[in-house]
Amino acid sequence: MNKTFAELGYNVGDTVRCVNSCGLYDIGEEHVLELGFEGSPSIKKNGNGISATWELVSRAGSTDAGYGYLSWRDMTPEAQGALLLAEYNGHILEQRRKYYGTWETWETWETKHYPPFISLTKYRVKPAKPVVVTHEKFGNMDSFYKDFFTPMLPSDTHKITYNTIDGVIDCASVRMVEIEK
Repeated sequence: MNKTFAELGYNVGDTVRCVNSCGLYDIGEEHVLELGFEGSPSIKKNGNGISATWELVSRAGSTDAGYGYLSWRDMTPEAQGALLLAEYNGHILEQRRKYYGTWETWETWETKHYPPFISLTKYRVKPAKPVVVTHEKFGNMDSFYKDFFTPMLPSDTHKITYNTIDGVIDCASVRMVEIEK
């Protein structure tokens, strides 16, 4: 049997997502809980949520500090399982702890070193650092073809530099300068 939002421990302002429905809600539909007539968390359509199964998307007021990451206790079993599997497969996990009642700034993600997961700690798979490679090409703007190659030839008049990020050209990094002779 489904539980009410209050029985699930959800509060006014929390965002919930429908994961199983009897027809009143669409699966995947999200709602921010409001104060209902009976004084407990509710949504506009049908009150206390007992007609569907819900999962917590985010806690009230957590959007500025959590950047969408939930604490271990607020994750669905599927999300917890995905983190455990990522750690088992050798991915590095990072964590953010709650200090003195507030989440620290975004820069406080730290590498998870010990096995247990703590209920009020947020976890994520450590993002891979992008591979940035700087390239240089040389060419002669006075020639008929205006081709650019590497290495530099004595007749070259210009140099183009650009970066690739994970193999994709970063257009904002493209620079062309005249070679001083």
